[in-house]
Amino acid sequence: MTPKEIRDLRKQLGLTQKEFAGRLGLDAISISRWERGTQRPKAVHLRKMERLRKGVK
Repeated sequence: MTPKEIRDLRKQLGLTQKEFAGRLGLDAISISRWERGTQRPKAVHLRKMERLRKGVK
């Protein structure tokens, strides 16, 4: 999942970085890093984001 896809998913869900982080069991700093592309999500978080994405469709 690219930084843009992560940001787009979060916005589709209508969540702030802090709220999105809470859904994933993280802090907002991690989400910010993912969206800027300075850090990549771990596989466990990618799976959680895919489940959230499926819930949006």
